[in-house]
Amino acid sequence: MISRIRKALCDTSLVQSFSGVRTVFGHGPDISEELKALAMGYGYCYARRTILNGTAVLLIGRDPRPTGAAIASAIARGFLAGAAAQRSEVTLIDLGIITTPLAETAVRSLDADGGVMITASHNPIDNNGFKFLTGCSGCGENSAPAGALLSARSMGDVIAGVQALADGLDHEFERFAAGVTPDVVDKAMDNPDSEHSRVKAERAYLDVIGADWGIAPHCLKPFTLGPVLLDPNGGAGCGIDARVLEHFGVRVIEINAELGYPEHGIDTDGIDPASGRHMLLRVSRAAARNRAHFGVAFDYDADRGNLVLPGHDESAIIPPQRVATFNIALALARRKLQGGSDKPLAVVASDATSLASHRVAEAFGAEVFQVETGEINVVSKMHALREAGYDVPVGVEGANGGTIFESATCRDGLQVALSAAQAESMPEVACEWMRVVSGLNGSQFDGSCGVTLQELIDSVPVNPNVMLRLSSPPMPHADVKRKMEEHFKLVSWPALCSRFTRYEFENFEETRMVEIRTGDESGAWRVVLHAPDRRGFVFVRGSRTESGVWRMIIDTDHADDFEPVSMCAKEMFAAATGS
Repeated sequence: MISRIRKALCDTSLVQSFSGVRTVFGHGPDISEELKALAMGYGYCYARRTILNGTAVLLIGRDPRPTGAAIASAIARGFLAGAAAQRSEVTLIDLGIITTPLAETAVRSLDADGGVMITASHNPIDNNGFKFLTGCSGCGENSAPAGALLSARSMGDVIAGVQALADGLDHEFERFAAGVTPDVVDKAMDNPDSEHSRVKAERAYLDVIGADWGIAPHCLKPFTLGPVLLDPNGGAGCGIDARVLEHFGVRVIEINAELGYPEHGIDTDGIDPASGRHMLLRVSRAAARNRAHFGVAFDYDADRGNLVLPGHDESAIIPPQRVATFNIALALARRKLQGGSDKPLAVVASDATSLASHRVAEAFGAEVFQVETGEINVVSKMHALREAGYDVPVGVEGANGGTIFESATCRDGLQVALSAAQAESMPEVACEWMRVVSGLNGSQFDGSCGVTLQELIDSVPVNPNVMLRLSSPPMPHADVKRKMEEHFKLVSWPALCSRFTRYEFENFEETRMVEIRTGDESGAWRVVLHAPDRRGFVFVRGSRTESGVWRMIIDTDHADDFEPVSMCAKEMFAAATGS
């Protein structure tokens, strides 16, 4: 068992990060003995850190990938072995195929001690992985809110635990693993309460969305919103997301909804290799054919929803940064209309989020708090700010458009659809935003004619923004950052100082900005440029899993600044890496 874990950890396709674990599991239905051992080891280490009080309830959910059931059995075996090592009893609830937002709601509604979501999200179908969830009892001082992914530090502890297994430091592991036979796993997974638990979780999901958005279920009333086109692409959102939207009065047209059979690439925010066109173009065209007001394409676990307008070319595709800014605008407009709160208003944004989102938040008087890239960092910061007395209606990861609304503990593609549907159906929200943006532009807004969704999206500020994939010779990330700073001071700043008055280097670690990272050196680095009336930034982040692969984002408030900043940024990276 230990030798198999050790071998799996040496696989170059393996990704271990605070967002979860992912690798190539194949096309199933079975998986290799090495990957079974790896999944079991992770389940064991998670259970040992989660089961602390003699008994526990752990949930297991998955997307429809063909290897999901085999991974679920392996992790369940790890849960049972971990419980035995803790001299504890564990009840497993198999939620089956389920979306990540619904799985996280299930933790809270079932008062569970934690669980796992088996998914590789937007990655190819032969990939799979798992994300562990925070239980209702939490995991100590660094705990994320109940239902959310484990905090970065908690997940780091689990990763370290698996490495300790591979190093032979847990002398009881193989004994407890041997005591959990396939029959024991099957019996534990065959819990008669599982279906009831899933139904309870779905009802709780409806209740939470209704409370957060201030809308009542329509039940047998006619649909009043939409139509909306949904493309779950054979993923976990098939059926369930349409039912939830219809529950709240949104008429839905669903395509590519045969569970487990994707009709196109899983990652919708990319180029279709067959046509050379953007993957979302087919969704825009389907929305136009079906006379839908807009379309939403989901990834395989439905935590991400890409918003498009009906159309026949790429102009109908809304860039992720604009989607994030749009969601901030509508969330804060709704909050302003609700009124009554004396709490300071805040928005959380990842360090890769466009400054256009900052301008919109600041126009509503909201303070923007930035965190390191990663959904759990956004969620954890939102939770911490609420504990500190802030009102936090929304958080975003601008680079992928991912949005966390209200009390949610993860991105939710369905709520992106609901936000757009409400924008059409609640003219007071649309008009409030248009009044705010008119104030930003120094213009007047006439609300007597109403506002279409197209006009709303067109009104959302957008910065010149580009994301580049760069390569370099393999070298320590800390060295690259140090050399970039040296080059910027000596070469880039003299070329830019006529445009900007000052600059600052920024490093984010989890939910804080830090002078020096205390964890690994692979976090993002930014240089932020300031002028009295505008800003810009260059964001650089090296891949944790692909040596020599980097992502750069360049963003400026003014179009005139974009080319000079882009040129300096590329030269800076080339000089730092010798590429």
